Amino acid sequence: MNRKPLEKILDFTILSLAVVYFVGFLSFYPDSIFLKEAPYHLPREYELYFEYVLWVFFSILVFDLYLKYKKLNSWKQFLKKHWHEIIMLALIPFLAVFKIAKIAIKLVKTMKASKSGFKVFYKAKKASKHID
Repeated sequence: MNRKPLEKILDFTILSLAVVYFVGFLSFYPDSIFLKEAPYHLPREYELYFEYVLWVFFSILVFDLYLKYKKLNSWKQFLKKHWHEIIMLALIPFLAVFKIAKIAIKLVKTMKASKSGFKVFYKAKKASKHID
């Protein structure tokens, strides 16, 4: 099977980015794969970089699938041959929604806690007026 160098480069790049992302994912979200603690720890500041890796991975995967479609030039053959890559591509933004929802839940909880804090502060201020 004689493959073009670009196809090989894309395949190895996709594999490499998937491994790098998984390493970060395992470090930052061990509970997602039922681990109590990560087997290794990366600094929390690196988490943002792993988000970039995910979207670079997504972009390269889109480009790779585009080239594969152009090579086959038939939707039926393309879907039949590359269905697993299409599903993987579709899952990335789908699962990103859950991460955004998790962040939104934390934000709502923080807002509720701060609202309670302001209520306590206001009540304390009001009660201090009665003491004087």
